[in-house]
Amino acid sequence: MNLDLELVNKLKEQKILPIINSVNFKEDLLKLTSLLDTNKKIKIIEITLRESHSLENAIKLKKRFPNLIIGLGSIINKKQYEEVKNYNFSFFVSPGTIYEMINSKIENYIPGAETISEFNYLDNNEINIVKFFPATLSGGNLKLKSIENIYKNLTFIPTGGINKSNINSYINLKNVLCVGMSNIPDIIDFFN
Repeated sequence: MNLDLELVNKLKEQKILPIINSVNFKEDLLKLTSLLDTNKKIKIIEITLRESHSLENAIKLKKRFPNLIIGLGSIINKKQYEEVKNYNFSFFVSPGTIYEMINSKIENYIPGAETISEFNYLDNNEINIVKFFPATLSGGNLKLKSIENIYKNLTFIPTGGINKSNINSYINLKNVLCVGMSNIPDIIDFFN
């Protein structure tokens, strides 16, 4: 299993992996505070590393919310992972499949994938938790439903285009662990 069982269970219970697309610390703090103030069930989030200050912002948020389990997203190569791994974040997420990281058997790493060939590769390399990205542009819930009896060892975190109008069509699938969402108002609506 590529993800710690405790994290898997918490994500399954939480149903949504909130994603903070880090832009600046004040905005990130406001998003996270509004999310946590409206729902005490949220224990795990992902912060993406898309901007030059994203890692610094993630480190500050980690200090500000010590009881929150925080993972880093938008890891695009092993070099970037090596640069951030010692900051003690709980997990790491890529938008795509990074073969070098798979071959290195990195713990608590969630690769992204969208094609049957990628799913096949991950399944054959004992990766069982996969970010399905971009979900709605890559066949959505119908694609996941069509492969649930083929790839019985894979469990997905669909991300990209998930919103309050389509979330249930994903989380009700037997091969979906939870969904990744960055639209904070939609996440708040779902939990209320």
